[in-house]
Amino acid sequence: MTEPLLRVSNLVKTFPVRGGVLAGAKEQVHAIDDISFDIGAGETLGLVGESGCGKSTTGRCILRLIEPTSGKVWFEGRSVTEIDGKALGALRRDMQIIFQDPFASLNPRMTVGAIIGEALINPNYG
Repeated sequence: MTEPLLRVSNLVKTFPVRGGVLAGAKEQVHAIDDISFDIGAGETLGLVGESGCGKSTTGRCILRLIEPTSGKVWFEGRSVTEIDGKALGALRRDMQIIFQDPFASLNPRMTVGAIIGEALINPNYG
């Protein structure tokens, strides 16, 4: 078995709660709570969920645009969570997050299967 292109292991990201009734308490919001996955070369992962569930935060933590609270990320066998400076910048050039605007991309007249299938059928898509 070959090494995955991207490996995410036990990724966690919490944010402190500020203001309001809990201002004095040490409360935290768990934006990402212990997620793990591998993506092999040539594979695609679609991270789908409701608004506010941690999809964008996951991508930002993988690229270290924000620092994960804990967990490990490897890309092409290199530890993303342990490198800094120019090496991190160089690694980021090989990685990309694609954020999607559902209002611009989803046709309410089409089924989810038809929308996903369109990318597989249309050779000019993307």
